Amino acid sequence: MSRDPHERRTTTLFVESWPAPAPDSPERPPLAYPAPHVVACSNASVLLDLHRGDIDMVVWGRVVPDVWHKALTEASSFQTVFDMSGTPGELADALASRAVRKAFPPLVLSDVAELSSLFSAVTQDCPQRLRLATESLDNTGFEAVPGALRLVCCYGAASTEWCSYPDPNAGMTSTLDSFAVAFIKGSGGQHAGCLHRICRPDHDNTSASIHLIIDTVAR
Repeated sequence: MSRDPHERRTTTLFVESWPAPAPDSPERPPLAYPAPHVVACSNASVLLDLHRGDIDMVVWGRVVPDVWHKALTEASSFQTVFDMSGTPGELADALASRAVRKAFPPLVLSDVAELSSLFSAVTQDCPQRLRLATESLDNTGFEAVPGALRLVCCYGAASTEWCSYPDPNAGMTSTLDSFAVAFIKGSGGQHAGCLHRICRPDHDNTSASIHLIIDTVAR
């Protein structure tokens, strides 16, 4: 059977990793602080691995159309923050308000509403705190997930970094691509968990810098 020459070829990449937490040294033996166990794939089916008890973070590395990138290039870069706790329905209504629609690109708001619904399905309708922000601040410090689960997604020029060691100055740091959706599990206070942070873009980058964080809220 012949292949349509105009058909776009796609590749599904799957990665499962147990990286060393830090360069080996007598002060930091590699088994003293096990690195986060991360699974990443460009296919949404990777989210099924969230039920695995040995997984600390699942990354859905979405491949989005070029129009998404273009929309973020044309978006306003004024500093705006939307921060609200509630059910997905309440959050969807708030995201559809006139004030919020003026502050964020329609494409982002539509995607955020869908990710909120996805987060609700994963957490069995657990109440959530949703923060959507366009910021031009310096890089924030690394932090752990405060609750049971956190969703992080960056749009445009913003990016998410995660560290393989409790001390970010000693461990190895990795960066997630724009539009990638990361589900990071809380550690329950047993260890530092998967430390991560939102990074500001380079000054030369003209795209909007928008990030989304959704956390579970205790009932």
